[in-house]
Amino acid sequence: MPSLDLVGDIEDALYRSWRARECVTYDGWQLRYADGFSRRANSVYPAEPSRLSHTEKLDYCRRWYRERAHDLLVRQTPATESGLDVVLAKDGFSLEGATEVMVGKLGGRSGEISVEATPSSEWWNTTADLWGFDLSTPTGWSGMINRIDQPAGFACVNGQAAGFAVVVGAWVGLFEIVVAANRRGRGLGRAVTDSLLQWGSKVGAQRAYLQVLADNKNAIRFYRSRGFEREYGYWYRRDRGN
Repeated sequence: MPSLDLVGDIEDALYRSWRARECVTYDGWQLRYADGFSRRANSVYPAEPSRLSHTEKLDYCRRWYRERAHDLLVRQTPATESGLDVVLAKDGFSLEGATEVMVGKLGGRSGEISVEATPSSEWWNTTADLWGFDLSTPTGWSGMINRIDQPAGFACVNGQAAGFAVVVGAWVGLFEIVVAANRRGRGLGRAVTDSLLQWGSKVGAQRAYLQVLADNKNAIRFYRSRGFEREYGYWYRRDRGN
């Protein structure tokens, strides 16, 4: 069982790094919306235990997301409300998006790639191309990046690899690290990762975290090779009744 204080610290850093365009609190639950880009920013986070009935709360959440033409999606961690997952399963919510949160130390990193305080045109274009993101509107992916208000670092090997990191307090989080399929196995992932971690250490971070889908075994093996270990997992429940 992970330390709930540690889970809370990482979740706070994640929330402040990956900001939704809208966020409202209803009876201790955070309802987040960011134009449909990413599950993390378009889901309910049950940050505090319920005082109201689950039926009342879920009905409110359904209406809130329906107004935004989005499914009700509930994100859960070991620190969220005990017993809620059973309630959601009985109510027909399907399970998806199981994710591992991994934690690592910063010492001994030697980066080879320049890390910039703002995303360059090469970073935007490389990230969009390798992930298939749409940069044609100010919402979605572009909106997520432009809402970052914490120290951030952006690393790119033009057309081949990219990633970024955000520092919140003692934590640096790694996000959206990607390497072109025809360039994998050549050290680019390591170079981007270590460069961002070295930058985070210089900015004042003491520990690092990242998130990786639980079924992405290759990525998990890679991050273990860079000194990361699983700290906890989170998952989503999607309402199929909308």
